Amino acid sequence: MNPEVRAELNARIKMLRERVAVQTADALAWQHLGFALHQSGSHEEALKAFERAVVLMASARVQALPHALSLSALHRHDEAIALLEPLQSRKPKDFELANLLGVMLKRAGRFEQALGMFELARKLRPRVASAWINTGNIYDVMGNFKAAADAFGEAVRLEPRNAEFLRLQGVALFRQGRTEPGLQVLARAASLAPTDPLTFRTHVQALTTLGRPDEAAAAIDRFRAVRPDDPEATVMLARIRYNAGRIDEARRLLAQVLAADPDHFPANLLLAQTCGDGTGEANRRMANEALRRALAANPDAWQAAERLIDSLARSRYGSEAEHMEAAYAVACDLQDRHPERRLETARTLRTIFSRVMDLKRMAATGRLGEILPAWQAHGKIAAVHYELGQVESMEDRVKLVEWHRQWGRGVIGGVRAFTHAALPAMASKRKLRVGFMSSDLRNHPVAYFAYPLLSRYDRDRFEVYCYSFYEGSPSPAQVQIEKQVTAYRWWPGQTSEQVAEGIAADNLDILFELGGSTAMNKLDVMAYRPARIGASWLGYPHSAGLETIDYIVVDPYILPPDPRLLIERPFELPETWVVVGRNNFADVPIAGGLSEDRRGRLTFGTANNPYKITEACLDCWTAVLRRVPGSHFLFLRPEAATPSFKANARTAFAARNVDPGRLDFIGVRGTHLQHYNEIDIALDSLPHVGGTTTCEALWMGVPTISLVGPGFPERLSYSNLSNAGLGDLAVFSTDNYVEQAAMLAKDRTRRLALRHGLRDMIAANPLGQADRFVRNFYSKTQEIVLS
Repeated sequence: MNPEVRAELNARIKMLRERVAVQTADALAWQHLGFALHQSGSHEEALKAFERAVVLMASARVQALPHALSLSALHRHDEAIALLEPLQSRKPKDFELANLLGVMLKRAGRFEQALGMFELARKLRPRVASAWINTGNIYDVMGNFKAAADAFGEAVRLEPRNAEFLRLQGVALFRQGRTEPGLQVLARAASLAPTDPLTFRTHVQALTTLGRPDEAAAAIDRFRAVRPDDPEATVMLARIRYNAGRIDEARRLLAQVLAADPDHFPANLLLAQTCGDGTGEANRRMANEALRRALAANPDAWQAAERLIDSLARSRYGSEAEHMEAAYAVACDLQDRHPERRLETARTLRTIFSRVMDLKRMAATGRLGEILPAWQAHGKIAAVHYELGQVESMEDRVKLVEWHRQWGRGVIGGVRAFTHAALPAMASKRKLRVGFMSSDLRNHPVAYFAYPLLSRYDRDRFEVYCYSFYEGSPSPAQVQIEKQVTAYRWWPGQTSEQVAEGIAADNLDILFELGGSTAMNKLDVMAYRPARIGASWLGYPHSAGLETIDYIVVDPYILPPDPRLLIERPFELPETWVVVGRNNFADVPIAGGLSEDRRGRLTFGTANNPYKITEACLDCWTAVLRRVPGSHFLFLRPEAATPSFKANARTAFAARNVDPGRLDFIGVRGTHLQHYNEIDIALDSLPHVGGTTTCEALWMGVPTISLVGPGFPERLSYSNLSNAGLGDLAVFSTDNYVEQAAMLAKDRTRRLALRHGLRDMIAANPLGQADRFVRNFYSKTQEIVLS
């Protein structure tokens, strides 16, 4: 608002205040005051004026639009809906009311109802574009980009020279995968609005995404010609440099912009983006500072809030607990401010809410049935790793598998797979070439479990190739692996297609992907079929979804009884799918006696990731504590140092009739093994059980009670326990879970023997016999490759 208009508006507000102060029953004056206050952005005061006008019998219909918009501006969307619904029902042919009610329903996150209202608005005024735009916006949020593009296209048909409508249509086409038509529409939008920064930015981002830096640079030059002083051009030039891997150059350009305007929104967002994972604490701090500036200057900018939450949650400098608490506060505000963005922000919000165990807010982000299709459309497959335990019925489990399959078919349909000669090793009589692909072949549990296969293989029969895309500096574990294998390809920054071409050039007989959809891994490389046979192992405890992955490594315990719960064929090892030993875990001393004797009470506990904690899990844990009076429960997690985690845990246990004073918390990262000495019996999460944590507990002499479920992620501990000689601790019902925990709590003799004898038990059983495991693994590999 320019200064002259602002001054005129302030004068009008002053005049109307004086009038209602004298003529307190003047309904029209109160209504006009509400209009003016709404226009000025004083929404709280506007609401009071509108409410007073209604009491004085002013027309609710006349003030409906600003009244509802003021409520919405204060994030009181449901009240805005309650205001509009009776008005709309009395005037069902009022286009403005129908369209406005649809907008309020959208802002409240009630998408299906909003679509119905916009359909009515379109019928009432078929030649008005706004209802089509609103419809397209909802479909875009829902991830239905075809329907969004069609709706925006109808708006363009009505107003063919509207650059913003064209921009929206171009983005939807682009997201739909129709990149060339989308780019053409964006170019037309840019030609119609050559001075509009948003249209310019969208066009250049599309060009850089498609790897067309020269065309992007030409678009920047055109924008500079008409807006020579606009910093937007410098920001987009920085984006081109960043996409080309020239990060220092990108940051220098952004520094120029931020020196002149520290709050410049796109510059701060891009600066934070240059500080990716694996680039050090200083960069993470820089990212947080940039995102905080962006959000402070634009409190309603949900994109900045979402990115700040994610960055804070990944921050390890200073106090991790303080970063987590700050992330949680931003997440609560984001959820309250923007219910209409719940599908777009669900990944970030669900992650942080699960980490502080706020299951109520997590549930408010939506149902998996609507979240997963939106994630699929927006390419957020990595988030599904944290949802594998959000199942209750066999139908839920089958749907989750089918969702993975549909996602995989979409990926496969967008690439061209390589073709391979049959049995290359047999044809050339060379050694079998086995590949392992993961960005976690460094100081990471995946590397510890994989190391026996990378170091103890028969070099007369096999060659081993490793592929990593880790973005940080080489770790000691990575250096050690490089010394053991035939070749270690470290390819940070390469595209999936480039990686697939590089792997194909190595002429592998079989490639194992170990990362699934987790951070910095490239699961979609498997869609290109870069090796004759593809297999999945270790990193993702579920079918990944790509039907170009032929096998998934299992053992007799992990293999789901129902074949519907796997997409791949089983690569079934005869005993165990992993081994543990001193390569996996430090030789941390086990304290003498029992924790129960040192602490004066028996302590159950868990070190499992909070995303595996469900309402059913809490029901089971609290049932155990009620069954064993006086016992405590210890959370051994980095999040356990966070005040909100402690508060939410105490609330959850108290709601289930367990005194929250029986909860203990140890919040550490990376040094947690020694604290298993404080736990007598580990209680596994459910339905998604532990894997690494179960092995850690056993290594520290702590027996684990685990519930065996039908799906892959529900059977990992069953394998670990059975292959350590403790199969009786894996049970098949929640009643037996509670019973087994209570029986073991009474059996001091067994617990003492396990505390100080479990490492020897592991060594005497398949779980601890690395050479035996390596022989079984490579024998099975040879059998499959040569079959």
